[in-house]
This record gives sequence, C-alpha cells and structure tokens, in this order.
Amino acid sequence: MLQAFRTHKRWMMFIAMIFIIPSFVVTGIYSYNRMSDEESTIAKVGDSSITVMDFDAAKRQYLDNLRRQMGPSFKANILDTQEARVMILNNLINERLLLLEQMTDYVTIGEADAISVIKQAPAFQRNGSFSADAYKQFLNASGKSDEQFVQELRRDLSREMLTSSVVTSSVGSNAMAQRIHNLLSEERTVRTYSISPEQYKKQVKVTDEEAQNYYRDNQALFAVPESVDIEYVTLSPSNYKNIKPSEEDVKTFYEQNPQRFTSPEERSASHILISTAGVDEAKAKKEADDLYENLKANPKLFNQLAKEHSDDPGSAQKGGALGFFGRGVMVPEFEQAVFSGKKGDILPPVKSAFGFHIIRIDDIHPAALKPMNSVRSEIEALYAEQKSMEMFAEDAENFSNMVYEQSESLDPVVEEFKLEKHTLNGVTRDYESDLINGHVVDSLYSFDVLEDKRNTNAIEVARNTLLAARVTKHHPASTKPFADVKSQIVTALSNQKAAEMAKVDGEKALAELLSDAKNTKKFSEEVVVSRENPNGLGFDVVTAALRPLAATLPTYTGMQSQDGTYVLIHVLKSQTTDAQPEELAMRKAELAHLYSNAETAAYIEGLRAKFGVEILKEEYTPGYQPNNADVQ
Repeated sequence: MLQAFRTHKRWMMFIAMIFIIPSFVVTGIYSYNRMSDEESTIAKVGDSSITVMDFDAAKRQYLDNLRRQMGPSFKANILDTQEARVMILNNLINERLLLLEQMTDYVTIGEADAISVIKQAPAFQRNGSFSADAYKQFLNASGKSDEQFVQELRRDLSREMLTSSVVTSSVGSNAMAQRIHNLLSEERTVRTYSISPEQYKKQVKVTDEEAQNYYRDNQALFAVPESVDIEYVTLSPSNYKNIKPSEEDVKTFYEQNPQRFTSPEERSASHILISTAGVDEAKAKKEADDLYENLKANPKLFNQLAKEHSDDPGSAQKGGALGFFGRGVMVPEFEQAVFSGKKGDILPPVKSAFGFHIIRIDDIHPAALKPMNSVRSEIEALYAEQKSMEMFAEDAENFSNMVYEQSESLDPVVEEFKLEKHTLNGVTRDYESDLINGHVVDSLYSFDVLEDKRNTNAIEVARNTLLAARVTKHHPASTKPFADVKSQIVTALSNQKAAEMAKVDGEKALAELLSDAKNTKKFSEEVVVSRENPNGLGFDVVTAALRPLAATLPTYTGMQSQDGTYVLIHVLKSQTTDAQPEELAMRKAELAHLYSNAETAAYIEGLRAKFGVEILKEEYTPGYQPNNADVQ
C-alpha cells in the first residue's frame, strides 16, 4: 500500500485535495493535540486518548456543517441521539487510527507539496488564480498561522492518502462492468402518443357535496398549527466592536505569549532507504553499511547513490530529498536521528520498520520568534477577541438578571446593552432554526411566557450567545374554513377526475393496439432512448419503454406519469453494443468505487486490531439504554 502511495502520490494528492481543503474552509482541521490527563477519557486508541473535549469539539463541527446544509429545517438537537453519539465517536476513533498508522508507516507529504495544494485549492482561487487575501482571510477566521496550517495540512493530506490508496486498490471485473454497461446503455427506438388530462377538464364536474366530503375526509390537509409571533434579542461577544489595543497592550500581549508567535524548528533531510521487506535483514544492513562507508569517503556521491540504490521511489529520483518537516511527521527513529545532528551531517544507518536509512541533514530552520510588527495584525485580532469575550462574560449575568427581573419587556436590555430587537412570526411548537432551538421553543410555550406575556429566561443558544424572547401574539391551532380552501379542493378533484379519464382511455387504446386493431393514433417521430440518454423523454417513460423483453419487440406499452398524462409507447427495436475499452474502464472504476466502501471498512478494522481500541464509557456504545439515574 505504501508503495502504491508513493508511486501515485501526485494524482492521489489531487483526489485528497478535493475533499480536504473544502472541509478546512468549513470547519477547520481537527486537532489531536488537546489531550490532558485531567480530562475525562471516553476511549483509548493504542496509547492515545479520546476525551470528552475531543468529542464535544467534533460534535460542534458536525452541527455547524448540518446547520449550513439544512438551513431552516435544521434542529439543534439533531445529534442528541444514541446513534449519533456512537457515530461521532467511531469517526473520531477512525481518524485517530489513521493518524497512528500515518506516523507508524512513514507516510508524509512534503512542505512544498502542501503549499502547492493550497495554491491550487478552489477555496483560495479568485479569477482563476491563487488569492493571498482569500487565504489570509481564512487563516484569520480559523485562528491559525500560515506555518501551523501548512503543517496540519501535511498531516491531514498524509492521513487521507492512507484511505485513498485503499480505495484505488479496489477492482471491478470485466464481466460485471460489461453487464452494467449493457444495462445503462441499451438503446430502444420508440414512438410515443400522449393522452393529456387537460383535454378532459371541460367534461369534469365537481359538486359541492363532493368538495364538502373531501374537506371533511382530509381535515389534516387544512390544519393550521398553533403558533406564536415573537420578538427577541441576543447578547454575544460580537456585540462588542471597535476594540483597539494600545501600543502597550500589543507589546504586553506579544511578550506574554511568545509560543503563539514562534515558528517551530524544521529540518530538511535526504535519505537512502535499504528496504528489509522480503530480504535478509543482515544483508540489507551490510548494504547500508557499505554505502555509508562510501559516503564517508566521498559525501558528494549521496544524490547519485540515492538514485541508484534507494528503495523509496518517491524520493530516490530526487536524490533522496524529503524536503522540510517538523517534529511528529516522520517515524520516531528517523525523526530522532534527524533532529539530533547538525547541518551537513551524514548519519550512520538508522533502522525503522521500513529498513535502514542513511540520512543527510540538508538544512535547518531553527525555532524563531517572529518580530512584533510582523504579527501586529494577528495580535490586534487576538486582543479584540479576548477583550470582547471578557466584556461579554462581565455583562452576561447582568443581562440574564435584567430579562428575568424586568420580565414585562425587552426594552431595558435593549437600551442597557445597545442591542437590536428582532421579530419572528409563525413559530410553531416544532419550529427550529440556528437561534430558536428546542429549548427556546419550549420556553415560549411555557405558561409564564405564553399566558402571562413575560420574557423567557436568558438561554444559551450557541457558545457564548445568550437569547431572550417574548411572545407578542398567540395563534391557537385551527382548521382553514371550507370557504377559504374550496377552490383548492375543486382544482384537486378536477385534476384527479381528469387523470382517471385519461387513464381509462389510455388503457383502452393500449388494449386495441395490442390486439392488432388498426392504429389510428398519431405517434411522434422515432427517437432512440436509453437510461443514460432519455433524449427528452421523462425517466418514467424511458423505464416503461425498457421494460418489455427484447425478444417481444416490436410491441406497445403504456404508463401514466405523475401529472396524470397517459403515454402510449410503441417500442420498435432494441440495440446493445460492447463497451469500448475506455467505457469499460469507466464502468470498472464506478464498480471499484462501490467496492471501496467495504475495502475501507476492512482496512479500518485491521487498524483497530493492530493498535487496539477500547471504549471506556458505556453511554458511547451501540444499544446503550440509560436508566433513570443517568444524566442526559
């Protein structure tokens, strides 16, 4: 698998870029460096811990994605189920397994490659070229430095390569690919004749009694749910704007947070790998030792010997060059050797799981504190964010107290905190949006708020966001009067009757055609259709045309579409063709993609067995049923 990764590195990186960069822009990269002994551990993956903090962060990312995808239909409690809890933890476990495998199997992406991916990412393109402003805007929004993002991208691209190489190993058979090709590309020559329900509309009569009966039998169609009109205000750090630090504030923040503005040490190295896969280890070591002795005598031969002898095809043709990398990227033995030497050193053979590495340290970028002026804008943004959080924290309790103690109006908090009052009509009991979540709706329909017209309590509807609301008008559940919906009912019944009449005449005409009666219908011109190319006909018409067996052609068939039109179909002939090599390859690729899900699942199961996975909290396991004492 590693060989496949190295061999196809460039196009596999392109595949990974399609999936990884957009996820960065939407949610940022998930960080594995937040583990603490003081945090509650949910699961162990090898020697690594997944904590409650990790789980909550992942859940928030899922919710943010769902909120953007679902819009008004999003519900804040959509992931508050046992199934969702298990799913999130399993995904975290899978990500951690891939990270461990990446570190163990020496799968890495160079800094130059990661930068290339960034520059080609559609998210950072403007007018067809890379936009430094778009990239900087993303970095500011995600709170990351350029160096940090590049390192995280290298790690995540490397992890994506692991599963990509499994996916690309799936193969579809020629026979199955040909069958799929025949199914999708079979062509049929057809003529059609449509009997529209519109031609029967003038014959249709809907009586008042029929309309009344329909209204009586379908009350649910005309129900108007209970709802309320509301006004609400929110308090969050975003309410505190135009915060500018003084020069002294900038200097103090810079001096107190040197770790934020320090670039980590990176080293550039080249290596010659003598693989131990399938060969005697002593023989491999002797070959590595001999090469090292040659290099001691003549270091200038390194690039040439790497091209001739290295078993790492990804770097051999580049003279063994691996580019710059930081700590935590390479396998431990390799990393320890590289970071223990000095520039220009050629190190004795180092053994890893891949074999023996002869390493040359090419260059060193030492850890360095960036000048204050170069990070001033970052400091100002961090200071404003920190200060707004402090101001929010100071005002949150006062806000909560005021909406409770002066519950007859929201005006006092509007005036005190300079807030904007918002209105929203038609909030039903099952309404849910980004801010008006289930907790808010429950409060709106409580007795104090609904009947006594008091404010709700201050409710935290998102991280560091408080909302208070009040009902301005209550609309009880009702049913639309018959008079208001009569025309709607008459139209529905008219359409239904016209469709029934079209179907009766269509089936009668089909029976006559099948009994060899004289064809008096004016069918359309012949057209060739297939599942892949309906050629202007509806999918349901094409499906009906493909239903008769090829041996029975020519024949007639018919079907009624959703709009009530009955379509008579004269199926004249069928034609199939053998797939061309490029078409067969495409079908096999489609099959391989289908198979890859099972392959990836099997690969993950193998990693579980390799590293070991233990779930420590019962409430995160499938089928868990909480008892009355459990806290949800």
